[in-house]
Amino acid sequence: MPVDIEFTHDQHVLVYQISDPFEIEELLEAYKKEKDFRDSTPNTVHSIVDLSQVTKIPKNWLTAKAGPGFSHPRSGTMILVGLTPGLKLLVQVILRIMKYSRLKYFDTRAEAEAYLADLLAEDQTDQSAKA
Repeated sequence: MPVDIEFTHDQHVLVYQISDPFEIEELLEAYKKEKDFRDSTPNTVHSIVDLSQVTKIPKNWLTAKAGPGFSHPRSGTMILVGLTPGLKLLVQVILRIMKYSRLKYFDTRAEAEAYLADLLAEDQTDQSAKA
């Protein structure tokens, strides 16, 4: 399946694994699952979007900005993995226009997972301080 979504790290992380060839409709279907998940949890939910297996941008790709990860009240940091330089530039332009600032880029999934581990530890510290 070109668009796979998984809920991990004790329901604090969404992981998208996207590969060629994918159609934007498949991504929009995954967004429905993502929204349902975000609606069902009280947690801040971070995202890893692994695009390392994507080489072609699908038609209607601008509709991807409608994902709940950009606007849901329980959205955390979005981590993009493996973007080609051209795709990274396009994403940066779109997100600058959207004024979305909670985005990190990594070349490999291992780098993204290491950053995520630190982010989750920080979240735990913040939760402990509030308790």
